[in-house]
Amino acid sequence: MEMTTPGWMLRAGALALVPMMAISLKAEDEEKSLDPVLQVGGQLWKTNIDVFHKHFAQHGFRWLSANKSALRSVDEELEMFGEPVGETIVRSKNGIINSVDISVFNRGDRRGISHTEYDEAIEKWRDYITTATDTRPESASDTKDSAVKGLKRRLWYTADSSILLESSWSRNGAEFIRVRLAPKPKGAFYLGNTTGRVRKQVFRGDLRRNVVKSQEGDVRIKGIPMVDQGPKGYCAVASAERVFRYYGLSTDQHEMAQLANSSAGGGTSPQMMYEALKKASNGVQLRVFDVMSYDYKEFQDWIEAYNRAARKQSGPLAPDLRRVLYVDQIYDAIDPEIYLQVKANRGNYFEGFQDDVLENIDDGIPLLWGVYLGLYPEKDIPQARGGHMRLIIGYNRKDGELIYTDSWGAGHESKRMPMDQAFAMTSGLYTVKPAR
Repeated sequence: MEMTTPGWMLRAGALALVPMMAISLKAEDEEKSLDPVLQVGGQLWKTNIDVFHKHFAQHGFRWLSANKSALRSVDEELEMFGEPVGETIVRSKNGIINSVDISVFNRGDRRGISHTEYDEAIEKWRDYITTATDTRPESASDTKDSAVKGLKRRLWYTADSSILLESSWSRNGAEFIRVRLAPKPKGAFYLGNTTGRVRKQVFRGDLRRNVVKSQEGDVRIKGIPMVDQGPKGYCAVASAERVFRYYGLSTDQHEMAQLANSSAGGGTSPQMMYEALKKASNGVQLRVFDVMSYDYKEFQDWIEAYNRAARKQSGPLAPDLRRVLYVDQIYDAIDPEIYLQVKANRGNYFEGFQDDVLENIDDGIPLLWGVYLGLYPEKDIPQARGGHMRLIIGYNRKDGELIYTDSWGAGHESKRMPMDQAFAMTSGLYTVKPAR
């Protein structure tokens, strides 16, 4: 199949700028190389992301969300300079490509590497980029305002583009190595607003403009970027990335994972995530709030209240909290409907939860929502049970529903459930807000 459009010509894996010519794409002849993305130069920043998708779909690029503002590929055959690469994300603004992020290595998706392998990979990619651009890297060592420790940067400027090679090593070992491309900035504007850096101050009053209302009663926040955590246990850090991007920080889940000490299999503890959010907010006029969380004593109170109700209804009892190793043993034992009754009717806790949701959504502030999956039915989710974090992005007071989103890419942008079920499965609620 052959498609044409003005601007580029693509042959045998190499993209060359040919004025007034066309892209000639023969997918059967293509290697899954990202070299053309660098070779095309400044023309990339004039290209509609739809055009990129048509010609690079065979490279595994899929829409990150329904609004088609970003593409993501995790194709195992994807490569650049003949080297295998991982997750690659192409983002756009107003339909035109404005950044490309290429993961060379990250500990969430790949086995660990030694310090020698890490150093060799950095030097190898430095040489690749220097040769490809025929440009020497500039000093880019100023990372003192980044929350991520151990971050190293090398920066190249071509006639139209900026290329940033970033790497980080922590006490956990190699964290990530990545290549980031963007249009060449004007003046001294620095490529890569990484975690801990923001260029445009966000004010709380401005966020209310992002709140939209429907005739059916939906009140929701628009403009929250999608992130796909993939199969790894990065739900918390992926959700945090989405909130930070909503506020204008170009962070990513791998930086947040380093801050929160997340593991790909074990995920992130609520306390570690809370501390990571505070670290990442330093110096960027954002504040982190623990809206709702349960310590051991509070959770024990809820379970005791459940057992009292279960005895009256001849329902199954929860085991003694002191005799279990994992919280799953509690949730596996209880009757979800009895637990729902207890959660919805004990004191004014449920009303407080609703008030917190409505107040923040009305102000344009999404909530980081810790939950336990499996208590109540949800369709088409890749995780059946266990702890999870997602974002609350809206509500419908008339229908008594909460509107939320999961960080699993396209198809998970906007979902809903009864508000009382949402409260019953809640394990924590956090917000990140502009300081003023």
